[in-house]
Amino acid sequence: MLIRPECYSCLEKLIDLSVELATADRNLQAEARRQAREILAAEFSPSAIPAYIANIFHQAIKTITGNPDPFLPRKIAETELARQVAAEVVPRWGVDLTSRLALAAAGNALDFFRGSAEIANDMRSAVHFTDSQVDLLQQRLQGPSGLLLFLTDNAGEQFFDLPLVELLRFDGWEVHYVVKGGPIQNDLTRRDLFDSGLGPALEPIVDTGALTVGLVLNETSAAFQQSFAAADLILVKGMGHFETLAHYHDPRLFFLLQAKCHPVATALNVPLRSFVLRQAAT
Repeated sequence: MLIRPECYSCLEKLIDLSVELATADRNLQAEARRQAREILAAEFSPSAIPAYIANIFHQAIKTITGNPDPFLPRKIAETELARQVAAEVVPRWGVDLTSRLALAAAGNALDFFRGSAEIANDMRSAVHFTDSQVDLLQQRLQGPSGLLLFLTDNAGEQFFDLPLVELLRFDGWEVHYVVKGGPIQNDLTRRDLFDSGLGPALEPIVDTGALTVGLVLNETSAAFQQSFAAADLILVKGMGHFETLAHYHDPRLFFLLQAKCHPVATALNVPLRSFVLRQAAT
């Protein structure tokens, strides 16, 4: 997904949030903000991908502030919120594929730019896919089973993902639950997953070996690249993954997300806040 003009202000907002979370030292904040904005100005171009720019300035902010995981307190709070809401809503959802995909999509309402009350309300609400290729995914799942990579998004979504992972495994698929190789924004890492208590339930767990928003395949570990190449299906959650993988003409990829910003909604040709399950363009 290529950048749009309105992405600039959103990335500026992300810089400010990241800097404020990284340190309370005003001098370090000023220097981190200055360097991050210089990176944004230098990297922003019509051919850029927003997540790629974020990856560069996040590393600069971490280095300047000395904080390797600025979003950790936010991830802890969002994980606890998701735990509470999931305990309430999961029993009300069906056990079929469509219901469990919708439940996983509801978890994607997590967003560090939104308040907890708004997020909780969205996670409690019914999910209606604006653009759904569930039937296409169902057909593929009913064929010969094999290796399925489940690329995760935000910390906390694991409580909404687990029922879907369990269903896929019950149907014979070898599901590897994929987390980030280390802290990046509020994305799920192995540490976050095990701290939440769901690590054992979601094993086997694979990490990308990379600290990137979305998936930058050439920055991932050799082991992950082998898994990616060997996968029969890849279920991909979240906007960051859509931004970085939408240009892959790979029929194994199925994107599952809520379109939380206008550029992503425009790229998907759906209204803002729509839920989407779509196979990658071939």
